[in-house]
Amino acid sequence: MSRAIRLAALPLLVLVQGCTVPLESRGSPSARAARAGGRSGSAASTTRASPAPAAPSDPTIVRLTVNSESVTPDQMWRELYDELERAARDATPAERQELVARRAAQWITDKIAEMVLYQKASLRLSSDVDANIGKFVDVELRKIITRDFDGIQRRYEKHLARRGLTLEDIRARLRREIIIANYLDAELRPKLQEPTRDELVLAFEANRGSWQRPPRRKMSLVEVRVSTFLPREVESPTREQLAAARAEARAKIEAARQELMGGATFSEVARQYSSDLHAADGGAWGWVGPGSVRERYEPAVQALYHLPVGQISEVVESPESYFIVRCDELDPGHEPTFAEVQNELRERHLRIAYNELINQLVTDLRRRARIEPENLDRFHAAVVEAALNRGP
Repeated sequence: MSRAIRLAALPLLVLVQGCTVPLESRGSPSARAARAGGRSGSAASTTRASPAPAAPSDPTIVRLTVNSESVTPDQMWRELYDELERAARDATPAERQELVARRAAQWITDKIAEMVLYQKASLRLSSDVDANIGKFVDVELRKIITRDFDGIQRRYEKHLARRGLTLEDIRARLRREIIIANYLDAELRPKLQEPTRDELVLAFEANRGSWQRPPRRKMSLVEVRVSTFLPREVESPTREQLAAARAEARAKIEAARQELMGGATFSEVARQYSSDLHAADGGAWGWVGPGSVRERYEPAVQALYHLPVGQISEVVESPESYFIVRCDELDPGHEPTFAEVQNELRERHLRIAYNELINQLVTDLRRRARIEPENLDRFHAAVVEAALNRGP
């Protein structure tokens, strides 16, 4: 199972996404071409059909079938709910329609790629990997729940329910990712060829500026989340409940800072008070810079860049949390030599070559697949209709 665990965190989001299939009849020349650089996210999605609340106006295009497996138009907005909701918040109706149409085209492309790969990979699935997949799925689920839902599974399940999904849907999605990742690793990695030194030197010179490292800082953090103090059974807290939760969170972060000022070590305080994922590591985040963290942590990083090395910040407030930040180390930036980045150049070269092999594989599998309807524009219209009428 070690190979599955190593691969599952990376491959589908980076690899399958590059296989872009035009929305045309599968027999056309352009439909047999693959385009690199597509959007990420949908390639790792499951193709298990969720019950649709209503059918599109034309019942003959309800499903896209690839060999013996089908998906419905409703699955697009269920799988991409959060993305579509964020993108549509400030969009006009015309902009929203354009966004949904563009994203639906990419989703269909990614979905076909995923389906043909999964069908092929399932035939090569070894019994030892199959027997251990469930354990890794459990680990990944726990990471999601801890990172985004304060470790409360019930909150995650409610989040999924609002999107027409269940925990079992996510389990199935993760399982598919692992199966495909193991298949790709076994099938394609032996075909990779090591780059020559001359190839790497040319790549370095062509992109010398991209290797420059901007200034950065090493951060330690104590975070107290406001949501920790909200009633667990409440989905939409009242103003009074939110104010009470903020007051409790503020009191806790102030207590943490008081201990720091009294001589306690930062790591001790982080382990005792912090709700951040790095609390077990004493709050140590390592190197960070502006734009390198999730949006909710940007106020902490902004405070970090105003601190001398070794200094602890005042309490930093954000809509979701309170923070205490310490600047552990300063890196003024660096322009590396070829020798310093040679290994990374090699990895980049192999990654690009690996993606090309996957594009070729998906193109071949798709060419031989039985795909209905042949005119994908019709299914695309049904996907757009479903997302606009029943999605976020």
